Amino acid sequence: MSLNDGRFWTILSFLVLITLCCAKDPEKPQPVYSVVYVEKPAEWYETQEELWKKEIEKDPGNANAWRNYYNAVRYNRFSETINTPEKQARLKKIMDDMAKTIPESYEYNYLRHKTAGNIVDISYLEKAYQIRPQEPELYSDFSGYYEIEGDEGKMTDFLTRWYESKNLAPGLLSYNYNVLFSLEKNAILFTNGDNDTYPVWMLQKVKKLRSDVTVLNVSLIMVKEEYLERKLKEKNISLSFQELPEYRSKAFVGALAKYIAEKYPEVPVYFAVTVYQDYLTTIEENLYLVGLAYKYSQSRFDNIALIKKNLEKRFQLDYLTNDWYSEDYLAKPVVTKLNLNYIAPFLALAEHYTSSDAREMATYWIEMARQVGELGGIQDKVEKSLQEKKLISQVN
Repeated sequence: MSLNDGRFWTILSFLVLITLCCAKDPEKPQPVYSVVYVEKPAEWYETQEELWKKEIEKDPGNANAWRNYYNAVRYNRFSETINTPEKQARLKKIMDDMAKTIPESYEYNYLRHKTAGNIVDISYLEKAYQIRPQEPELYSDFSGYYEIEGDEGKMTDFLTRWYESKNLAPGLLSYNYNVLFSLEKNAILFTNGDNDTYPVWMLQKVKKLRSDVTVLNVSLIMVKEEYLERKLKEKNISLSFQELPEYRSKAFVGALAKYIAEKYPEVPVYFAVTVYQDYLTTIEENLYLVGLAYKYSQSRFDNIALIKKNLEKRFQLDYLTNDWYSEDYLAKPVVTKLNLNYIAPFLALAEHYTSSDAREMATYWIEMARQVGELGGIQDKVEKSLQEKKLISQVN
């Protein structure tokens, strides 16, 4: 269709009209979701805080307004402020006000559980479940609790309900499938948070994939010593806390990996690439990229060979370019951000093939890196990396 085609302008005018009619009113409050699904700029959260506060003033019994108001406060600059006394005091004040107005609501009991941050006390979570048992957001909390308690049956039950609810973005399952298949048999995998832990559990417990892998979430292993000891016993590892730094310190995680590698060399140790750098500072020289995970090793090895094997023979990568029917999933931006972790192994393979004078394969992995970078909004950084690695000529 040419630009001079009258039909083009008719369609374009219609689309513009639809866009104008359907544009969101900036003065109308919008749903505020967890940063596990969507993360917005600070200004957006501040605007929503004011708008939802007005809704509460109109109707103090509006439980949905209270929830969105709470979320706007909680998730504004979440990673920077969530543990500050100021943020905690504000959230406590909101919960105290909710206790006076809507104490028997699902929203109050669920948020009270989240605010407490105590994974081993689920009294408010259970009350929320009694009120609204069909809510998928409850299933993650229950599965985490039963993982700590060692009740695999109940953990699997809640993970199964969650999977069947189709509430988890398919991209998260695809990404974490590739994390699992970055690992050797009978490995230990350290993970970081929700999006690199729950999907792994779901794949293991519901889809029966890579149950040989023992997952150690860096937050959960700090909950209580008994939990960590039980998880390591799955690999016949006995832990001596006296030989490690202070339990719950940032240095503890790296020291634990070193302890396992030295005393139990038959157990491969890996870190998901999503684990925060703070946990890795003391061992970063011993971490080797093998896909979507780092392998801990005290001696050098050919990690490029493992990247090649994993990406070309074990990974499922079709979803990066053909993510059918999941374009509108709530967690789509999170999945897109996670997928940026593919760029490093893609470029490592491109360098490998360049040095081997395999131009076609080098070009393939360069284009894959470019595509993922473009979707994630960092195409300039990818081009800069291509220039620094002298890979530009492969696609020109």
